[in-house]
Amino acid sequence: MSSPLEHPEKLHYAESSHPLCEDNFLPQLMVDQSNLRKFGQKVSVIRELEMKGELSRFESSQEIKRLWNHLQQNAEF
Repeated sequence: MSSPLEHPEKLHYAESSHPLCEDNFLPQLMVDQSNLRKFGQKVSVIRELEMKGELSRFESSQEIKRLWNHLQQNAEF
């Protein structure tokens, strides 16, 4: 079996058909990363409130599940 480096025309085809080359991939990736970062920050705040006793374990779990569901609904898969 030959490698793509032995056949540059195959490498070009493989690169051009890769999802990284789609026009909307990079902006969507940036949005997804931003949303994940915000989700992580909110989870950290919720955990801090739980550790301080301001939220019960159940309340923090419910809030994290709500945030996760919101994140999934707004994500484009």
